[in-house]
Amino acid sequence: MTESKIRIIGVTGMPGSGKSVFADHANNRGYQTVVMGDVVRAKVLEYGYDPTPDTSRKVMMELREKHGEEAVAHLTCQVIDKLTEEGNNKIIIDGIRSQAEVKHFRKHLEDNFIIVAIHVDPLIRYDRLKLRGRSDAPKTEKDFAKRDEAEISLGLGETIAFSNYILCNNRTIDSFEELSLSLLEDLEKVV
Repeated sequence: MTESKIRIIGVTGMPGSGKSVFADHANNRGYQTVVMGDVVRAKVLEYGYDPTPDTSRKVMMELREKHGEEAVAHLTCQVIDKLTEEGNNKIIIDGIRSQAEVKHFRKHLEDNFIIVAIHVDPLIRYDRLKLRGRSDAPKTEKDFAKRDEAEISLGLGETIAFSNYILCNNRTIDSFEELSLSLLEDLEKVV
């Protein structure tokens, strides 16, 4: 890959799959990460709301109702355009959910865009989400199942199914690091 070639990798996966871990490995190789949730949180602040998970969800749904399912992807592309204008040619998009978003990215970013899906056994994801201890972590398996259903209803399953690459993250963090770095090295060789 030539130094000026732009490579944008969209990362998708269910909650707790390791998307941000993959992004961290990419950051160590010179990639810059754009988190779609951060793009929504910026709008939340712009509108004068407190940046809570509920207000973020509300603003995301309002954006989608007003501007279409690809609304957050459109805003994300504006961030990516600024980064590429500043000379950043290796970018990770963390948090792609729907095929409408994928279509928007493919149209806007053309051949520079690919998708990597991170897959993990649901029971492992559930345990990882509980261990993270974040405020939005599911309290019960029933909460976990409801959250997964909500993600699937946004089109996440289809996006995972049609990704360019799938990494399995069922093992140790070290083995996932090896897989991640190996894929990133292979992608950087592609011209």
